[in-house]
Amino acid sequence: MSSSEQIIVDARPQIPNAMPVVTVSIIIPALNEERVIARCLESVTHLDFPHDQFEVILVDNGSTDATLQLAQSFTDRLNLKILQKKGVRISALRNLGAREAQGSILAFLDADCLTPSTWLNRILELTPADNAGVVGAHYLLPEGSSWVGSTWHRYQEAPMAGEVSHVPAGDLVMRRQDFLRVGGFDETIQTNEDYELCERVRAAGMPVRAFPQIGVIHLGTAQSLGVFYRKQAWHGSHVVKVFLRDVFRSHNRKAVFFAAYTLICAGMVLAGAVWSLFFGGGFSKRWLLPLAGLLALLLPPIALSTRQIISSRRCADFLPLTALYFTYGLARARVLLNIGNLF
Repeated sequence: MSSSEQIIVDARPQIPNAMPVVTVSIIIPALNEERVIARCLESVTHLDFPHDQFEVILVDNGSTDATLQLAQSFTDRLNLKILQKKGVRISALRNLGAREAQGSILAFLDADCLTPSTWLNRILELTPADNAGVVGAHYLLPEGSSWVGSTWHRYQEAPMAGEVSHVPAGDLVMRRQDFLRVGGFDETIQTNEDYELCERVRAAGMPVRAFPQIGVIHLGTAQSLGVFYRKQAWHGSHVVKVFLRDVFRSHNRKAVFFAAYTLICAGMVLAGAVWSLFFGGGFSKRWLLPLAGLLALLLPPIALSTRQIISSRRCADFLPLTALYFTYGLARARVLLNIGNLF
């Protein structure tokens, strides 16, 4: 462990000259998570799995709130180890947890997620041997979710099962041997690290599979358009960087093309509006160009929503889903304006 890494609490029983009994290591990265960390760890205490056969490794990124104090209150109920590594990206936190893990199975969990009681039992059923690759699940909705959260989940997350491009790092499971063999999470990128890991896992000849039965409830699900926009802008910050590493085979290409198209159309609307204000002809012709750009901007969200509404036969979802696709496109287009995100 380097000088920048620190063990805060190690509440695991020390058994001299004995083989480790831990089967699964649950790794939780954290930074100022006082709102959710107690609920997350409380859910882990209710796992229907022998508590001496799993450990919890919380890796903190220098929290300045009550995260550590709240976590330490669980040391009498969990086989808990708390590490601290300040000023690094979330991938480095997860990798540190994996290096310190005793279990042969690594279960990555985010601090704003709640586990079902059967989570570990089902994980063991799905990762029986080495070369199992990645297993995981897209998130489940918290109770009382708004139309933003429920609509996006219904069409973008709930259908994900079987072979998939990726699973979110907040509910991602690998055999420790496989994880270390492919090099763990890429510490040079801020976001899209789960997708990038899954790409390398596939390149190593292992599968990436989603199983809804091991889904965890994501308390951080966006519940308003504003939060949805900010989260999509954040999550997209290094999507293009990962895409450029393997342009022709990347599963990110649809998202990148959608963002690029949205940016071009938004530019057309803005340029058309400026042109019309200063150089346009009569009123009927003055706004023709910006209106054409706006229609082009709306076309993909409308087309995507129409296709999915026809399949689901939920006509009432058309406008909400179109609004979400439109917001998604704008958020990802914004990312392209930051050259630092691309290289």
